[in-house]
Amino acid sequence: MATPRCSSGRRAPRRRAAALSRAVRRAAALGALALALGAPPREARADGAPRIVVVAPSREDRVSLRLQAELRALKFEVPEVEIAPDPPSRERLEEVAREKDAVAAVRIAPSSGGVEVWLVDRMTGKTVLREMVTDDTRSPSGGAALALRVVELLRASLMELDAPRPPAGEVAPPPSIREMMASPRADTPAPAPSVGLPPPRGAAFSIELGPAVLLSPGGMGPWGLLSAAANYQPSEEVGASVFALIPLLSSSASGPEGVATARVGLVGAAISGVVAPPGAPWRFAVGAGASAVWMRLEGRPSERYEGSTEDLLTVAPLLRAGLGVEITPRLRVRADAICGVAILVPVVEFAGRQVAMWGVPLVAPSLDLELVWP
Repeated sequence: MATPRCSSGRRAPRRRAAALSRAVRRAAALGALALALGAPPREARADGAPRIVVVAPSREDRVSLRLQAELRALKFEVPEVEIAPDPPSRERLEEVAREKDAVAAVRIAPSSGGVEVWLVDRMTGKTVLREMVTDDTRSPSGGAALALRVVELLRASLMELDAPRPPAGEVAPPPSIREMMASPRADTPAPAPSVGLPPPRGAAFSIELGPAVLLSPGGMGPWGLLSAAANYQPSEEVGASVFALIPLLSSSASGPEGVATARVGLVGAAISGVVAPPGAPWRFAVGAGASAVWMRLEGRPSERYEGSTEDLLTVAPLLRAGLGVEITPRLRVRADAICGVAILVPVVEFAGRQVAMWGVPLVAPSLDLELVWP
């Protein structure tokens, strides 16, 4: 009876110990799984700010101090500056970044031309070495300029995160990095809005109407006329015009023999080149053409002479220039001028005596309203 009791008493503790061991291992495994599923990634800090380590030759280095300020303005966490007594190397920078749980590490070291910048980016897996040449590293402005250049170097490295095949870095970029790359800093001036050039215009038609004056030296004039024109512009650079000067007021020449009254009209055509900067409210055109000129002379004699009426026709090659200023998209104010020379010069004679001549040269300025369509 005693032997079975001793055997039974010794086996029971072993079963309880084995059961307890299995329960501990199960609880440990469940705890490790829970930590693995629930714990945040190593780079995702509690405050959401990614960390960058700055390694400099001294704690008072102007470039590193300004760089720390710039990085903090970009919402990075920057620990106390690390002193760098040893020569720079990629392995040492990576080790410092891992020790500080940082996404990147920057080392600044003096060089013969300025400063030497090492950048280890654990998110892209890149190491960048750049010498920034400058002779001003001691003044605040020089340190600020170098710090901004280092920040731009970091931005250029982070742009690879959006590449079609993102680089496999050692750590994943936190969301704040994406936000920093997507939005500019508050103190960065916004880019000027781009002003696109207006699309090229198609063919355009226009008509003009306004007062004009016809001038010519030689003893007759000026004449008051109505200026009218029709213009066709197939492109932005070339135009063609048909125009007319319609007589309204006459002019006269007088002498002892009597008075000669003259009325003049003109019809012509010209081809012009157009100068119009994109988006400008004005356009300038200058061209050449020819015109047909009609003149009617009516003589009113004195008591001893007889009068006569004659219609004269001549041709005048001419130049035509105009400047149009836009009031609305379809309405312009236009100043034109015609300058030409009559081939056959009309002459006014009284009893064989030349009293006046006309058409060498002739000038006709006008001020028109121009209606454009479409």
